[in-house]
Amino acid sequence: MKRPEEAFRSWTSRAGTVKVRNVLNPLLWTIALVFPTSVVAVYLLRDDAILKLVFAALGGAPVLVTLITYIILLFLDPDRLQSEEYQLRHHALQILYRKDATAEIVDIVNEMPRLEIERKQGKDEQ
Repeated sequence: MKRPEEAFRSWTSRAGTVKVRNVLNPLLWTIALVFPTSVVAVYLLRDDAILKLVFAALGGAPVLVTLITYIILLFLDPDRLQSEEYQLRHHALQILYRKDATAEIVDIVNEMPRLEIERKQGKDEQ
């Protein structure tokens, strides 16, 4: 079994490698760190009513802010709730469409390169 210091060190090192995927991820990380800490503090300070309320408010504030942010973005700018990868692809498609309205959209993962298609057509004709 790991000692608490080792467990904390491995947890924090993994937290540094998480990629931000959308605008809410930093707020969700704040909830993940502040809320459990506040719950433990409320439990330990259950005899002191004022400190218990302060830590309960401190733990609930990130949850409330995240919910309000989600609702605002849902109506004002829903694309920001999408992943970074989606936003980059969407932006690239918008640029492509602005250049030429008749541009063909090619899925590079599933489509065969055009040179290979032309070579195969040339061999079939011979």
